[in-house]
Amino acid sequence: MKIVLIRDRGDGKSSFFDEELTLTDKGRFGRFSDLQEAPGVLFREMDPDYDSGWHCVPNPLYLVILRGEIEIEVGSGEVRRFGPGTILRPEDDSGEGHRTRGLGGQIISTVVVNLTRP
Repeated sequence: MKIVLIRDRGDGKSSFFDEELTLTDKGRFGRFSDLQEAPGVLFREMDPDYDSGWHCVPNPLYLVILRGEIEIEVGSGEVRRFGPGTILRPEDDSGEGHRTRGLGGQIISTVVVNLTRP
């Protein structure tokens, strides 16, 4: 299973990092990742014209896109589009962060899973 990380590169600029999440076969119940502590889960909707401006995340989190499409720009200048089924893990809690914008003219629905700091 693929996730996209957003991390500060150490120079105050963020970048994308593609990572394969390790899954372990548990037989008839499927494949599972290791258990990760999560102090809270939020469900969120954003308007189609959503524009977060440049920001950092307050804590590491998973963002799972359920509906709609977003575009994220990172400090390195790279821009990527993400749609339903995408799992993002923003970890850029310092530096200039990243910018998120809505695309496609429809409501964006996401699940935000807050994570504990390592």
